[in-house]
Amino acid sequence: MAVHEVTRDDRTGTPETDTGLPPRYALRLLGGFGLERDGRVVAVPQGARRLLAYLGVRQHCARSEAAGTLWPGSHEERARANLRTMLWRLHRVTPEPLVQEDDRLALAAGVTSDVAILGAAATAFLAGGSPVIGVGLGVPALATGELLPGWYDDWVLAERERLRQTRLYALEALAERLTTQGRYSEAVQVALTAVHLEPLRESATRALIAVHLAERNINEAVRRFELFRADLGRELGVAPTPWLEQLVRAGATGAPVPSP
Repeated sequence: MAVHEVTRDDRTGTPETDTGLPPRYALRLLGGFGLERDGRVVAVPQGARRLLAYLGVRQHCARSEAAGTLWPGSHEERARANLRTMLWRLHRVTPEPLVQEDDRLALAAGVTSDVAILGAAATAFLAGGSPVIGVGLGVPALATGELLPGWYDDWVLAERERLRQTRLYALEALAERLTTQGRYSEAVQVALTAVHLEPLRESATRALIAVHLAERNINEAVRRFELFRADLGRELGVAPTPWLEQLVRAGATGAPVPSP
């Protein structure tokens, strides 16, 4: 994809887009780093990517926090100098500022981050909300790839695990909510997304089994349980919890479902 061309009004020097509308930037961090300006790829120098990615995850932070996190092995003054250099480089990447600089650093108003979209979707689902019609754009956001694959900075590893747990809890909560609403087809797809993200996570498989039991698809519930038991034994040498097995048996016989 070509880098977006920008024109300027000769009288004001204001950047213009092909449509005449204010440009919008989309920062992609899930599944790999990428930046687009109105749908067209923007090249970002390797060093400046680290700062932009950090702000895309954190949304806003103090200058000292960014400097200390991104250059942990450097003296404080050196880290602050590195931060100033990165900010200068970022200002040269695009006609409009990507970073807002006040007492704290933050992404500029015209920049959206897929991590922020994921966080908003997860918060909504965990709070018990879901769209009236359809599941909406939140599930694709929750199902997107891991944070910055191939990056091994300490802060990336910590945030990657946090996001993984957040999306799993949100998917499980949404699957349960859809099941209680009788929206079984959607619930199955959401639960399958959670199982795909973490095949050995019992709570994800339990959410899927619960959907099958609710729709009286007993054979599928039993099949899913047996697959999970086989995978768990082969990979970890352990068995599912007795409660999960009791859940399947109760659903197959019509007995009351036991409490966890």
